[in-house]
Amino acid sequence: MSLEIQQLVTGDLEANCYLVWLEDQSDAIVVDPGGDEDEIVAALKRHGLTPAAFLVTHCHCDHIGALKALKDAYPGAPVCVPQIEAEWLQRPTLNLSYFFGATVTGPDADTKIADGDELELAGIELRALNVPGHSPGSMAYLIENGAALHAFCGDILFAGSIGRTDLPGGEGEDQLVANIRQKLFALPNETIVHPGHGPDTTIGREKENKPFCGEDA
Repeated sequence: MSLEIQQLVTGDLEANCYLVWLEDQSDAIVVDPGGDEDEIVAALKRHGLTPAAFLVTHCHCDHIGALKALKDAYPGAPVCVPQIEAEWLQRPTLNLSYFFGATVTGPDADTKIADGDELELAGIELRALNVPGHSPGSMAYLIENGAALHAFCGDILFAGSIGRTDLPGGEGEDQLVANIRQKLFALPNETIVHPGHGPDTTIGREKENKPFCGEDA
């Protein structure tokens, strides 16, 4: 069955939320529900989907802003977050909402994910790859579907750019660049990257052209 992906741009910081499901199936993974929960619910209903899990790449406020409301609406769907950042769901100073004049908190994590963990959600097999630098728990979630490999990578890697490393919990640009080169650039060039902000890209495109850590950097 083919993998279906719907990208939604949510919240004031325009973070990408993804609905991910298998063709002809009725349950879906909701990746990074950052805000605008009504729009996320409407998209789920439009496709006839029910969340099987809420999967978070990292626990900054612009990626978890709708998590509490959605968990209230779909209590049976587990909240799956990086183990290192699980407490950030309850800590506005750590999830950074405090610095935006807000108090974003989420429900407790049901599943805490570590580097290398393999998950099956909505009938989809995923592998978690920890790529710290933007935040200590930042995960890329890898999904193979036929000949295609998809990487949902939050704010690790963007089209033409990389995540900020100067926020609390960041580890500096040198560390993020080294981790991207070691872990993400080891993936096939054809890997489709679904970032936390902006358009999709591929590993090959970023290896070739990225000014921060590409081949000519």
